[in-house]
Amino acid sequence: MHCPSIRFIWIATTLLGLLACGQSRGPVAVEEASTLVQEAKAALDSGQTDVAVAKLQEALKQDDRSVEGHFVLGNAYAEKAQFRQAEEQFLAVLRLDEGNADARTNLGVVYYRQGKLEEAEEAFRVALALAAGDAEIHYNLGGVLAALGRFDEAVSEFLEAKEIDPSLPEPYLGLGSVYKLQGKREEAVAVLKEYVRRSKDASWRAQAEQMLHELESGR
Repeated sequence: MHCPSIRFIWIATTLLGLLACGQSRGPVAVEEASTLVQEAKAALDSGQTDVAVAKLQEALKQDDRSVEGHFVLGNAYAEKAQFRQAEEQFLAVLRLDEGNADARTNLGVVYYRQGKLEEAEEAFRVALALAAGDAEIHYNLGGVLAALGRFDEAVSEFLEAKEIDPSLPEPYLGLGSVYKLQGKREEAVAVLKEYVRRSKDASWRAQAEQMLHELESGR
């Protein structure tokens, strides 16, 4: 049976107002680094990933304790599918700000993309301890549990995500994927139709529609 992939949400592209603890660089270097980070974020938004990476690397030479600099560089590396480098940057954030739920969540995503499923599960569980009411983290944890074959636990996480944020489309796709694998045809059809109705992501709607076609044709 074809095992459909489960989309992971990449949350939190910026961090605002966060300061690292400990000794900082001089005020001029910190200001220059901050300016470079803002320029890098603008470059990322316009699809200039390589430009963003170069600016962020320079920013971190000026101020290597910039939480936002490490965080945005992690996202930039992830955009380039350089997941090991992204992992290093999110770990750098956590060394400076251990309670940063966004960095912990994105670390879980890059662990997943590297096939480090146990590490991803742990990262998402720690993130939930920091941000218990975050629907997207519950969804991401459900995706990892599904990849580990722990389908009942995955369903519980997707349902929790749906309960917390009924407007979030992705849990419906996660539920449909798992229900299909469990042979629960009617349940899978219902939630996949709901996903198609709610989602604005054309590529993932196409995946859901393909699963619906397979279910409705008895495949």
